[in-house]
Amino acid sequence: MPNSFRLLAQDILALADAGDTSGALEKLHEGIQTLPQDPHSTFLAGCLYERFRDWYQARRFYLQSLHLNVNAPRIWHRLGIVSLEAGDLDGAERALKVAIQQMPSNAHYHVDLSMVLARKGAFDRALEHAMTGEALSPDHVPALNNIGHVLQGLGRSAESLPYYDRAIALDPENAVCRFGRAVSLLKMGDFEPGWREYEWRWRCSQTPRTDLTVPQWEGEDLRGKTILVHHEQGYGDTLQFICFVPLLKALGATVVVQVPVPLVRILEWMEGIDQVVSILDPSLHLDLHCPMVGLPLRLKMTPSMAPGCPYLRVPAEEQERQGGALRQIITENMTPPDLIVGLVWSGDPRPHDPIASQVDRRRSVPLEKLAPLMDVEGIRFVSFQLGTPKNQIAETGLPVVEVTDGIVDFADTAARLYGVDLLISVDTSMVHLAGGLGLPVWMLSRSDACWRWGETGTTTPWYPSMRIFRQPRSGDWESPVAEIAGMLRQFVGLYRANLETEAA
Repeated sequence: MPNSFRLLAQDILALADAGDTSGALEKLHEGIQTLPQDPHSTFLAGCLYERFRDWYQARRFYLQSLHLNVNAPRIWHRLGIVSLEAGDLDGAERALKVAIQQMPSNAHYHVDLSMVLARKGAFDRALEHAMTGEALSPDHVPALNNIGHVLQGLGRSAESLPYYDRAIALDPENAVCRFGRAVSLLKMGDFEPGWREYEWRWRCSQTPRTDLTVPQWEGEDLRGKTILVHHEQGYGDTLQFICFVPLLKALGATVVVQVPVPLVRILEWMEGIDQVVSILDPSLHLDLHCPMVGLPLRLKMTPSMAPGCPYLRVPAEEQERQGGALRQIITENMTPPDLIVGLVWSGDPRPHDPIASQVDRRRSVPLEKLAPLMDVEGIRFVSFQLGTPKNQIAETGLPVVEVTDGIVDFADTAARLYGVDLLISVDTSMVHLAGGLGLPVWMLSRSDACWRWGETGTTTPWYPSMRIFRQPRSGDWESPVAEIAGMLRQFVGLYRANLETEAA
């Protein structure tokens, strides 16, 4: 009977609320063996599995419920949400569109569809649905937040601020809105309030450390103190913000830096750091700690005030051993030698993190779309791509030489970068490595660029040796690739003209 499963569901939720998740799941698995085949019971089963974040089973029971009653907008809505959570953006979009067709006046459905479309990079359509949601339900905080987020993705961060401000006035402790506002401020280059608001990341998208007993540094006198500065977010963030660490040394601190193993050796070569560790020794005396990306707020720094590049370094013997060897192998005995250009076309997909994975799909470019670069004469292309995307070299048959064999960390990668004349990369840690070394790097940026690159322009105060090539619209890699191909032809022309001048 449907009522019996409803009573069972109450018991399951009571166990879950008491912290007995395994007991709740066991009871749920038993209950579905005799689940009544009516739309209400199957929908309830889907809701329970959704509660336990089992997206596959939740979707299965929502589909069963829809098979029994297809005209059920709230079930289509939940199907869309679990599809989104499972990373199936296309499925989420289809389900939410049906929910809207069946109940067009529901603001939540429009707001959730706007979120899905934004994750797909369809920002114009996302804005339409977010605006519709806000019109249907004025002062609806998720709608206001989504409008702000989508305007930010469209490169209209200044327009996003009034929407974030309205949302925050209605819900001052809403960390998602506060963090979104921070990103808009940073994209606009309004760094002082931007850094301050960015601290909301600890209540929105990041988990603060609980293993440290010393207080967090908030800008007080560091003379005679030992401070731990620790990695947060991705490799690129640490390679970018490590530039501020020597300033702590100049303020009189003993500086210990904790980073993942692949970053240890490259930072050991850097000046202004007393010790680099990957694992914290419990006997190490510390007075204070600070997350890496929290440094500019506490130092009252903006990108234009940051220490100049290069701040990363590679010993000359390593430059020659790896970079020199790479150049020798690629150019052999060519006279005159071709230019060598490194390529990175894909970021870390992070399949365990659906949101990060969806951003990676927008920032990564299939290698085949870089084929126009191979038409430029006088260049040898080499791959610094790691992970499964490097299989695209064999799949496409493009003339790109793999040069990552034997690389174990960023120090090896940095040393090999001295064997190339230019790095062309999507927005990954590689652009921060090359930029921090002061080496030439051209970055392909998705249209909804990361806050650190601003909204317009081809240069950045973070890295004077970087040039930015931006997508004019989401999904359009052809335009920036064509622009890069034209620049490469100029680059080769200048190189050959310089060789002729030297020969004369």
